Amino acid sequence: MGAYLSQPNTAKSSSDGGNSKLSFGYSAMQGWRVSMEDAHNCIPELDCETAMFSVYDGHGGEEVALYCAKYLPDIIKEQKTYKEGKLQKALEDAFLAIDEKLTQEDVIKELSQMAGRLLNDHEGEKEKVADEDDVDNEEAALLHEEATMTIEELLTRYGQNSGKMRNKTGDKSAPVEKPKEATMNGDLDSDVPGDGQKKNRKKEEDVAASAGISSSSDGSGGSCSSAQRGSSKGDPGEEAVTSSTGEAGPSCSSAPCQPPCTAKSKFFEDSEESEAEEEEDESEEGSEEEEDYSSEEAENEEEEEEEDSEDVEDEDEEEMMLPGMEGKEEPGSDSGTTAVVALIRGKQLIVANAGDSRCVVSERGKAVDMSYDHKPEDELELARIKNAGGKVTMDGRVNGGLNLSRAIGDHFYKRNKNLPAEEQMISALPDIKVLTLNDDHNFMVIACDGIWNVMSSQEVVDFIQERIDRPAKNGEPVVLSSIVEELLDQCLAPDTSGDGTGCDNMTCVIIRFQPHSTNSLEPSKRKLDEAEVAAGSNCGDGIKKPKRD
Repeated sequence: MGAYLSQPNTAKSSSDGGNSKLSFGYSAMQGWRVSMEDAHNCIPELDCETAMFSVYDGHGGEEVALYCAKYLPDIIKEQKTYKEGKLQKALEDAFLAIDEKLTQEDVIKELSQMAGRLLNDHEGEKEKVADEDDVDNEEAALLHEEATMTIEELLTRYGQNSGKMRNKTGDKSAPVEKPKEATMNGDLDSDVPGDGQKKNRKKEEDVAASAGISSSSDGSGGSCSSAQRGSSKGDPGEEAVTSSTGEAGPSCSSAPCQPPCTAKSKFFEDSEESEAEEEEDESEEGSEEEEDYSSEEAENEEEEEEEDSEDVEDEDEEEMMLPGMEGKEEPGSDSGTTAVVALIRGKQLIVANAGDSRCVVSERGKAVDMSYDHKPEDELELARIKNAGGKVTMDGRVNGGLNLSRAIGDHFYKRNKNLPAEEQMISALPDIKVLTLNDDHNFMVIACDGIWNVMSSQEVVDFIQERIDRPAKNGEPVVLSSIVEELLDQCLAPDTSGDGTGCDNMTCVIIRFQPHSTNSLEPSKRKLDEAEVAAGSNCGDGIKKPKRD
């Protein structure tokens, strides 16, 4: 399910056209999606005897859909089989030919331009922003930590380190002036009783004693040893700092439990007692070293466990991909499009489809499907996917990704070098259906799944037929694009709280097989854009300009 806007974009691109043999109307709407990824062709005169109508529903970006709308008409005409009048084979050949072109370097560059991004610059910018965010987050965390510290703790951090700056990044390899014991997060030691620290503590105790103050920070007559003041979790990234205000601090459970220390006397005149205390401090120093060593061991074990976990995740990802399927984020590899193309030559209607867009013909009001939706869980599709080394997840997605099984592009799924293009897990080979038109066939509908997920083929035919049969107002002919616009509004979801139905891009084309109303069409009705002109359509094919939201 894609990302959605807070309100739907209901602006529509609509047009009507035709010739002496047929008339058409189309409309396209972005809807709730953050960008428009559909494209289409409406070309009533592909050549002097053939008309072409198509809809492309892009995914992962609009670029492949736009590329197909721009180039597929000419690629179809270039096929040898097309020139020989073999339209079914020509459509198959053209689908595979344009799919193969998407792997060429010059085409990938053009796709990048259509997508409105230069890939290298885009990736570099993302890395730059990520680095800046990391630095900002570290500085914010440091400021927040220091804002909650007491004055005594701040003095301990900065004052007793001879003005040395704290290593903000926590880099254990950061240079220091002289070798000292470091806490587990890479900061210079402020609690460990090293040489200089022992003297400072002794001096503080003498001053406190002369003032008649107990060395117990909470006044309870007992305190934890420096080893006991370590983090209760043994977290190598968490600084072990005790509060001199008696506030709750780390638990003493990280070191063997020791009896509470008794309050010291006011005067230290007994030399034997001083010597005993020095021996006790040395013992504490040894205990602290042992704790640091065990903490380093624990840290190494945690790092090994994390590496093992990452290896397992990598293995799981590899299982979801074929050998050699290591994909890279570039248009045509991580993006693609469905394609449903209809050619009309004389009384013959030939429809080629790859994906889940759909073509439907109305035969005296009855819906006749001219295409087959390609879904991964279908028997034939599933067999091909498995044969190519892929799998379909419980939610109906190929390797947990695409929820359709045929498309142009998506070359991340087409890297099994042992299989031809049409047998890859995502195939660009279209299904072909042919129908001989007669007087019972009054119109045809081509639309993306944004329509068909909301309404059935028959419901769409009924919706259109009802409006075609309405009495004309003031003798004005039926405007097909207005009917399509009503259909899009009908399918649009009121909000995005559901399962996504009615929240997709929507594009639909109606083609009437008789030239009802063609001569009354006004040029002002058409809304051409630069992309239409670039496609070389005789009557305007309604291709959308590349745009990013």
